[in-house]
Amino acid sequence: MAQKIWMGVTAFILVAVVGVGGLQIWQQVPKDIVATAALDSRCDLQEAACESHFPDGGRVVFSIMPHPIVGLKPLQLKVQIESLQAQGVAVDFRGLGMNMGFNRPQLQRDAEGEYSGMGTLAVCVVDRMVWEATVLITTRDGVYAAPFRFETVRH
Repeated sequence: MAQKIWMGVTAFILVAVVGVGGLQIWQQVPKDIVATAALDSRCDLQEAACESHFPDGGRVVFSIMPHPIVGLKPLQLKVQIESLQAQGVAVDFRGLGMNMGFNRPQLQRDAEGEYSGMGTLAVCVVDRMVWEATVLITTRDGVYAAPFRFETVRH
């Protein structure tokens, strides 16, 4: 009897681990990206807000505060959108050159129509880390992706 219970518990744990892993992979893959804005390498989120334009004329302005942007500190994320009817907005953070784990805070729409929320970056073991923050705008037609890059320095 104890062996049957042990096998049942083991099977349950295995199914749970596979389910959680599958859910995390599913969440990491943006669904139906219909447009990607060009990356503006001249803009530095460490200095000010950056803007990006979609091929169809939509525009997104993204900012992260406070400056300097550092790991393990609460960050205020703000997104302004023009010429797109957003159903939801998220920011996907990923380290370039090093996997820093899944990090995609969802933003909330305020009374002025802007999206904002809080996020946090992981701490990196290297002194300098290049990050890509992709603003994901979910619309009725699919997801619009606007990438922004910035660098953090470990103090």
